[in-house]
Amino acid sequence: MEERKVEQVMVKNVRTINPEQSIGDVQRIFEDEGFRHLPVEEYGNLVGIISRTDLMRITFGAQISAGGEDNVNDLIYESTSVGEVMTRELKTIEAGVSLSEAARIMIKYKVSALPVVENGLFAGLLTSSDIMQEYVDRFR
Repeated sequence: MEERKVEQVMVKNVRTINPEQSIGDVQRIFEDEGFRHLPVEEYGNLVGIISRTDLMRITFGAQISAGGEDNVNDLIYESTSVGEVMTRELKTIEAGVSLSEAARIMIKYKVSALPVVENGLFAGLLTSSDIMQEYVDRFR
């Protein structure tokens, strides 16, 4: 059985955001649409990624320093931009790479999502959940 490639499993029509949006926008997208990662594009170029973990990290720290006040998250969500929080140093992967190689990259760099590029352009997103689903389906 031939191993599948990233391009066969990745999500191709990926929702993206821009660095100027508030992280409140990101939180609403995560809650309403069930995403855990959002690639960040500016003028058609991939410039970063933001994850649910990124949001938890900044709001948890703020709650501790504010004494656990509930309204601190709302303030952070509306006053902080995606560009201030996103990961800029991206690990990307080419669409034709094998899923096992993609998994090795995710493990090595401790990331759970890889933006996929084809000919230098952003083409999709591969998550650890996509890889796990592929292997569950394959060995069912």
